[in-house]
Parts: sequence; C-alpha cells; structure tokens
Amino acid sequence: MAEEDISVITCDLNGLVEEYGAGAEDIFGWKAEELIGKESVAVFHQPAAVETLVPRLLKTAVEEGEFEEEVTLVRKDGSEFPAVLKVRPVYREGEHVGYMGYTHPL
Repeated sequence: MAEEDISVITCDLNGLVEEYGAGAEDIFGWKAEELIGKESVAVFHQPAAVETLVPRLLKTAVEEGEFEEEVTLVRKDGSEFPAVLKVRPVYREGEHVGYMGYTHPL
C-alpha cells in the first residue's frame, strides 16, 4: 500500500478537523486549509451515515481501541467511493482528546 493510497485525518471530540495529511488531499479532493479548524469530519460521510455509522464507530473506537470496517465515503465533488476506514481514539496525557482516522480506498 503506497503512502498516497492512505489518508490520515485527526479531529477533536466534536469532529473538527485538526490534521489532514498523508494522501488525504488526493483521496478526498479538499485542501488542508479548507478543512483544518473549519469543517467537521462529517463532510467525508454520507448524510445518513453521520446519524448511524459515526456514533457507532466512535463508540467502538473508544470501547475496543479501534474501529475498522468497509464504508462508503464522500469526496469534495460529492462522488462516493468504498474504503476501509480505521478509527482510533487519541489520548494526550491520559485524556481522550479526539480521534485519528485512516482511510484506504478500495
């Protein structure tokens, strides 16, 4: 798997994008400056998934240490694509502060 085939995105507990790198621009079509501190990671999901998938993946990530599943994600232009999404909680000094998501398009 090449580095450009993987997207790494981190967000705070409210879903606000904090880091956007490692192929994310190529995969999703957004520039980092359009998202960091401005948009929620919800922009990468289908609207219905924001209500169903996202709460489940966050709960699983916290309870089990990681969520991994094949999902359908959304690019800036609105096109959808299948990908493996892996989400892990982020801790700083023992405090849960956000999430890190790894995306690998299929």
